[in-house]
Amino acid sequence: MAKLLVVLAVMGIVAAAVVRGEFDKTAAREKLKTKAAECKTEVGATDADIEELVGKKPASTMEGKCLRACLMKKFEVMNDSGKFVSDVALKHAEKVTNGAADKMKVATEIINACAGIEVSSDHCQAAEDYGKCFKQQANAHGIDESYEY
Repeated sequence: MAKLLVVLAVMGIVAAAVVRGEFDKTAAREKLKTKAAECKTEVGATDADIEELVGKKPASTMEGKCLRACLMKKFEVMNDSGKFVSDVALKHAEKVTNGAADKMKVATEIINACAGIEVSSDHCQAAEDYGKCFKQQANAHGIDESYEY
């Protein structure tokens, strides 16, 4: 389950993995595992949906997309209208990076780039759209798929 931390980047929970910040990894892992389990039950997702998320793969089912939307909402980076909440994402980024200027610059650029994209009115699809943007932006900033905490 340690790999579940990857969801932070995939979901844009402030590009936490993207900026490789220093923070309490154990607490973050536990919080993420708890919220992921809640979302899995709430949306009827499967272990395969979780594995796609962890593997940084697009969701292949609607439940997988809804799992991502649920996580974004639980971390308050998606509002009730299905829109990305960049100010909350920036607050998460500050915690994850300990406010390191270079890492915050990258996080801010990624957050800002993805906050303004057009997404589906369906919250589940919107989460997938945001995830795709975060992945593209991470790649554009030279952050490859193999990053780890």
